[in-house]
Amino acid sequence: MASMTQTPTSRKPRAFYAQFHGLSGVITKPAAAVLFLEPESGAVVTLSTADTADLVVLGEVASSTAQYLTDMAAGRAAVACGREEGRS
Repeated sequence: MASMTQTPTSRKPRAFYAQFHGLSGVITKPAAAVLFLEPESGAVVTLSTADTADLVVLGEVASSTAQYLTDMAAGRAAVACGREEGRS
């Protein structure tokens, strides 16, 4: 019988864009608590389950930043949003 070695899974904290009580920021869970970080004021709020009704979680920061950079580098956003549609 063959055995498989298990590779340890890495649980890096991920960050997501979010809105909390009308403020735009980022949420992340670096340890046991979920934190909301509001960049303009530098405020950091520890969120609880009671706060979920006031929280809107948007896209992941890493993937949306990567997509933005890819679009800008390749010019895809300008093509998609511009008036030039490849007409001859």
